[in-house]
Amino acid sequence: MAIISILVALVLAAAQGVMAKAARNRAGTEIEGMKNALESYKLDNGTYPSGGAYLTAVGGAYSTDPTGVGTYIASSQLLYQALSGKTNYTDVPVAGVKAYMLFKTTQLGNYKTTSVAPTYVQDPWNYSYGYSTGDANTPQTDPPENGTGFFDLWSTGGSVSTSTVTTNAWITNWRS
Repeated sequence: MAIISILVALVLAAAQGVMAKAARNRAGTEIEGMKNALESYKLDNGTYPSGGAYLTAVGGAYSTDPTGVGTYIASSQLLYQALSGKTNYTDVPVAGVKAYMLFKTTQLGNYKTTSVAPTYVQDPWNYSYGYSTGDANTPQTDPPENGTGFFDLWSTGGSVSTSTVTTNAWITNWRS
């Protein structure tokens, strides 16, 4: 019985590692897809879609907590609307508006409701993706920033916990 318990514990530990890696890979793939769609959007429109504003009031730095800041969701809603041509997953694209990316319902937060609030793009940990264009509302002066002045797109990647500290495990469009 003890041997079986040890084997089960080993298998479960290995499975958690595989699932965590799969989630990180999925986030990286989704970011790459959105990055390509944003480049197509810029080619057609001359600029990237607005990223909204989500600098914190304290120190003017980017928030690293996507769970407690509505601005992460607001910028992710703008990203969804610009790339899909829709305001909600149940809507049809607006006439004459090009869709740059098709999203699966599993990629969308709030996808089970048809409320007034637009749908937003969520990462594998069910947090909204961060998106900044470096415009007047979201100047790229504090991390996360790619230094290019174009756009930043990222996931906080769930979190990595040690015995004393929990930190974000960033997945971004500007670093691997």
